[in-house]
Amino acid sequence: MQEAEIKKWLEETTALKKGHFRLSSGLHSDTYVQCALLLKDSKMAYDLGRALKEKITEASPKASEVDTVLCPALGAVVIGYTVALAYGCEMIFAERQEGRLKLRRGFKIEPGQRIVIVEDVITTAGSAEELIEICNEQKAQVAAVACIVDRSSEIKSYEIISLLKLEAESWLPEDCPLCARGIEIDSPGSRYQR
Repeated sequence: MQEAEIKKWLEETTALKKGHFRLSSGLHSDTYVQCALLLKDSKMAYDLGRALKEKITEASPKASEVDTVLCPALGAVVIGYTVALAYGCEMIFAERQEGRLKLRRGFKIEPGQRIVIVEDVITTAGSAEELIEICNEQKAQVAAVACIVDRSSEIKSYEIISLLKLEAESWLPEDCPLCARGIEIDSPGSRYQR
């Protein structure tokens, strides 16, 4: 699956949006990716999960066999599930509680487990870093960090494996040129209410 094909799918499903947005990270941007619109088609979600698993195993040989796919709720649950389906392994997710991602619902990570962290979109990599921290606390091995769309992020010690690298500007709220022009902001992510 080529980057051009992923971008075309994002555009055709209207998952790639232009405007003035508050991202889950708190940053402002003129571009928003709503992967839920891309993943609502079960065949597309299945194909993306298989493609991401293939890309992960090509980029990281230690991720050819994993025990668990870990993702943050809510946005990455569908892609996390389809990647786990491609691996034939379990999928668990972490939820925000008191502002931090935590394993809940009886989910556990055992020492030595090989984990692939999967997100839908990575912008600042804050959620991915929280998931890495959870794995480190449980003495699990993070085999790879992957996403559908990487908006130019970095994680210390981990390469982000993505199906699409998307260059999109983002700003701190106080530096946002769209706010300075008085353009109304939309907060489509799950972390902020409109």
